[in-house]
Amino acid sequence: MVSGFISAVYSFSKMMEAESLDAIQLGELSFNLMSKGNLVFALSADDTDTTAHKATLGTVVDLFEDLYDYYSMCVESDIDITIFHEFPKFLVDQDILKPNCGKYAECEGCPNSEKTIPLRELTEKFDSYNT
Repeated sequence: MVSGFISAVYSFSKMMEAESLDAIQLGELSFNLMSKGNLVFALSADDTDTTAHKATLGTVVDLFEDLYDYYSMCVESDIDITIFHEFPKFLVDQDILKPNCGKYAECEGCPNSEKTIPLRELTEKFDSYNT
């Protein structure tokens, strides 16, 4: 649901011939955006370190392109996206991203478990609008 929202806003900005859409701010949550080929990448953050987030997003985009070069330029709508499911875990394992799932039992020991915005609940709320 979140990806559909971001994609729609990004497409809308292109229709309106905006020079760029680099970020979407939703209360305390921001989404930093970057495009590469036909893909739009987003990094969510609940702090104000925009410079660091843009650098991290650049790293994510470069790694994605290195790992999935063929898919970076593909425009087919029926691509099997299951090959991408491990990419977020790879980014966490490489210390590029930090896990941020909110205040849940399985988050014990996570450096982000005390953050004020539980992203899992936000995602579930977005998903509930689709059902």
